[in-house]
Amino acid sequence: MKRILALLLTACLTVGCSLADKDSIINLLSSPRLSERENAIVTAIKNYLGYDIILKYPKQGADLSPVQIVDLDDDGQDEAVALYSAPGNSSNVRIAVLSRTEEGWSVDYEGEGFGSEVYSLSFERLKKDEPCRIIVGYTFSDTSEKLLSVYFISDRKIEDVETFVCQDFLVYDVTGDSIVDIVLAGVNADNQHTRISVYSTNQSSFLTSIASMEISVPNAKVTAISPSLNDFAENKAIVLDYYDTNKIVYTQAFYYRLSDFVTILPPNVVQKVWDYSYPLCSLDVDGDGYLETPTVIDDARAQSKDLKFMEWTNFLLTNPERKYFGFCRAQSGLYFPLPDEWQGHILLTDGREENTWLVVQASTGSILVTREVLEIGENAEDADNMVISNIGTVQIKLTFDESVSEDQRNYIVENVMYIK
Repeated sequence: MKRILALLLTACLTVGCSLADKDSIINLLSSPRLSERENAIVTAIKNYLGYDIILKYPKQGADLSPVQIVDLDDDGQDEAVALYSAPGNSSNVRIAVLSRTEEGWSVDYEGEGFGSEVYSLSFERLKKDEPCRIIVGYTFSDTSEKLLSVYFISDRKIEDVETFVCQDFLVYDVTGDSIVDIVLAGVNADNQHTRISVYSTNQSSFLTSIASMEISVPNAKVTAISPSLNDFAENKAIVLDYYDTNKIVYTQAFYYRLSDFVTILPPNVVQKVWDYSYPLCSLDVDGDGYLETPTVIDDARAQSKDLKFMEWTNFLLTNPERKYFGFCRAQSGLYFPLPDEWQGHILLTDGREENTWLVVQASTGSILVTREVLEIGENAEDADNMVISNIGTVQIKLTFDESVSEDQRNYIVENVMYIK
């Protein structure tokens, strides 16, 4: 799936806003959108505590609301789960579970979580014929470390909480038994190896490790754990992206079988150096359910440090298949696909104007494509050989040489990605 950031957030990241600025924008955009019911829930929490609260928005997930409505105990009645901070009380996120009464919303549980930010919030069954669990990923402002908490509920009360410190995690059914599992990348001390573990409640009432392995590279920093279709097993594969202290990025893929992991993609197949502020991770670039892995192509003729030739390949097929060849403007995270037949015959270079870069035919020096990021609100003159591509609120003007066919132009314009 192409990760295209929309609206003000896209514009902000393109010009280099900080993480704190991004969080502020999310809060500003989302706060006024609380419904009457959500406002009633917030008021109930404030009355219960006796002071004001500030809602905390998850950074990841399908639903980024800090107040979510769900039937936790399958009794046909909705409960509410809210995440927030209480200034002056603690820097940690707090969580409350509320139930509906004739008088309104009533707080059944309120307590302190772990971490100053919310990474994710989800509700999953970890065992058949048992209620949903509240699964909260806590983190800090730089998201360098995460704490995964699983809340076990009985009679609308938090009965127990299991918390794991980790680099990253995946909540997904990787064992193929139709019950959600948890995949964790543990933290590691200096010169130690990160352990990847699958936790399940199938063998006990609590989460128990049913399979584990160590990453072969010491001091690995895991940046993504993602599920993917593959040609080797009915279960989805686990795709792991990580880098070492030398900024070398690795991609590894395996699937679960009989309390063990079977490797599909070993870590020595795809390696690249990536020295930028954001991670370079595998993505489903064409929406087919398979993750593609990026490879940076070294170019001895490179005339720009910021422009990188890059291809995306599906290594989870019986016969690996390249999906895109193109280039990335690394600082901004914009990726532009190029026709396969151009590979080996073009150069990349920065233009004379700021935020302009060129694709040049190597043999003749003629400019095939000029790309320019337009300022917000800037209008571009219309021309037959020019196309305006919109990514959120960001406009990119692409000017083509007459030798570039209409099919080539459409291919380039329609498949621009934002990978940051």
